[in-house]
Amino acid sequence: RVTLMDRKSARYQPLLIALLVFAMPLNLSHAQEPVRVGIVAGIEREITVSEGALEGRFSGFYRCVFERVPGDFQFVEMPLAQLLYQLRKGGVAVGLPLVQTSERDRYADFGGRLFQTEYVYLFLEEMPPLNQTAGLTYAFVRKFVGDQLVQGENAKILHVSEWRQAVYLLKLGRADVVVIPWVLVDKFMDNYEGDYFVRRAAWVDLSLYVSHEHGNGQLTEELRKAIRWCRYRNDLN
Repeated sequence: RVTLMDRKSARYQPLLIALLVFAMPLNLSHAQEPVRVGIVAGIEREITVSEGALEGRFSGFYRCVFERVPGDFQFVEMPLAQLLYQLRKGGVAVGLPLVQTSERDRYADFGGRLFQTEYVYLFLEEMPPLNQTAGLTYAFVRKFVGDQLVQGENAKILHVSEWRQAVYLLKLGRADVVVIPWVLVDKFMDNYEGDYFVRRAAWVDLSLYVSHEHGNGQLTEELRKAIRWCRYRNDLN
């Protein structure tokens, strides 16, 4: 016996099937959409992108993380200032390698310490303590955390786009001090024939940031969980 409700259900079945057919490809394409990850350019020895994969001395730390998080990650290199702009606007979902600052916390979530690196002061003449030396000119990459490490009264700051430019200004005598990651010093001073001096500025935690413009926070939690696991593994080694 067929009721009126059965007839109505049968009438709407083709419409329901059509809706399901059209909805499924949309969901599948959304699930497969690449997640853009911005990589700071200009530090190729430490981290770079080669044939779509991370390479360099820092790459193992980050490969450990992304291998533990599901998703199609697309790695793109760009200057630090551009990376931070894209992170703020949602042009990239993730940015690395980055240290935590209060400014960046306003538009992205820090992943937590993955590993540490040392920042140093680089100069060409022996100096007294920098906090007792007034009027020094510091050079470092734009949007770098060097602003937090400037010392001495009446200090001046020269912002550049790449680390090599900061070191070049030092060699020209236009800068007195460069604030730079320790791992880059030998790269840019390798063929320098004169003396140079290095002092520790700070040990900093390196990790990644996830844009507030990306998703509902799920990616942040998945990456933080992976970072905790990888940090534990690194500490054991």
